[in-house]
Amino acid sequence: MTYEEKYQELVELSHSDNPMIREQADAWLVSIGLQDAAELKVSAYLLDLVISNVKGEISRDEVSQRLREHYGDNLYDESQNLLDGGYEILPPDSPKIKEIEDYNRKLRPALYAELDKKRNRRKL
Repeated sequence: MTYEEKYQELVELSHSDNPMIREQADAWLVSIGLQDAAELKVSAYLLDLVISNVKGEISRDEVSQRLREHYGDNLYDESQNLLDGGYEILPPDSPKIKEIEDYNRKLRPALYAELDKKRNRRKL
């Protein structure tokens, strides 16, 4: 299965009737979108693990464990504080936030249409 086919499978899982599957797939897709916004691409290996996780075949802890086994222990340091672990904290007015939202709007147009409706109702 190609990278694109794996990614498409994850997108299809995000449209599942099962809310737990849909929520997990959406969370992973947002994470992948953030990587894409940073001009990074996740590996096909990670996509395989993600799909297995969303389907309930493995836990998120198992995803982490398999990544460590595959890439080595120096892939990341779990002891780091996430707010100080090399992640960029974006200010609310950062143009990157708009890029991320635009990317996710393309990925999940129905979700954002519903969010926009709710926002417009609140304004009235």
